[in-house]
Amino acid sequence: MKHTDRCSTGIKELNEMLLGGLPRGRTTLVEGLPGTGKTILSLHFLIAGILENPKDPEPAILVCLDESPSDVMREASAFGWNLQRLMDLKQLTIIDAFSGRLGLKPNLELAVPIGKFSIEEVTRLITEAKEEINAQRLVIDPVSALLDGMEGTERRNGVLSLTAVLTRLSLTTILTSELDQAGVGVERYASHGVIRLGYDEKDTTVSRKLRIVKMRETMHSMDVIPYEITVKGIELKV
Repeated sequence: MKHTDRCSTGIKELNEMLLGGLPRGRTTLVEGLPGTGKTILSLHFLIAGILENPKDPEPAILVCLDESPSDVMREASAFGWNLQRLMDLKQLTIIDAFSGRLGLKPNLELAVPIGKFSIEEVTRLITEAKEEINAQRLVIDPVSALLDGMEGTERRNGVLSLTAVLTRLSLTTILTSELDQAGVGVERYASHGVIRLGYDEKDTTVSRKLRIVKMRETMHSMDVIPYEITVKGIELKV
C-alpha cells in the first residue's frame, strides 16, 4: 500500500497544478466536449499508477461504456500504451460494459451480460476486479452512459450510491463525462474534484484548454492551461 496521499496523473504539469497529484481514495470528474481528450487523460492516470513505480505498481480497472475494449486498446497503442500486456501481467483489468448494452456477446471475462446492464451490476464487477488484482485505481468512461435514462432524484441517488461504493473500496477514481450531458451537475456535486477540458476558439484558430474547477482537501492552480494531444498523449503548455 502507498503511504503518500496523492496519486500521479501521469502528466507532470498537471501534478504540479495539483501540488502532487489527485487525492488518494477520492473521485475526480473529468468533463469536456467530444474530442478534448477525456479518455486519453484517464489512460495517463491508469498507466502512471502501473509504470511510474514498477517495483510497487498500483493495479487498475478500466470500465468501458461507450467504446468496445478492443477499440480502446487500439487507440491506446497509438500513444505507446500496451494495455493487453498490462492485462496479461494482472496489473490492469478491463470491464466490458459496452457490448452487452448493444446486445452483443462480450469477449472479456469481466463483462456486463446482455440484458443485465445496471449500476448494481457494474459495481459488482468493479468489486470483483478489485479483489482479483488488488486494484487501487479506477476509470469509468464515461459515467454519463452508466446513468442513461435517469433524471432528477433517481440520477442523484445513482451518483451518490456509486461514489459511496468507490470510496468504500478505497479506489482513486476518474469518471469522465460529456460537458453538455444533461444532469452533469449532479456528478460535479458528488465528485471530490472536477477537471474541465475545453476549446478556445479565436478567429480561425481552435486550441484546447484545461482548468481545475475544484479539488477538495488541497490547494490547486486556477490557471487555464492550453494543451495539445500528440503522439505522447496530452501535453500541457505551461
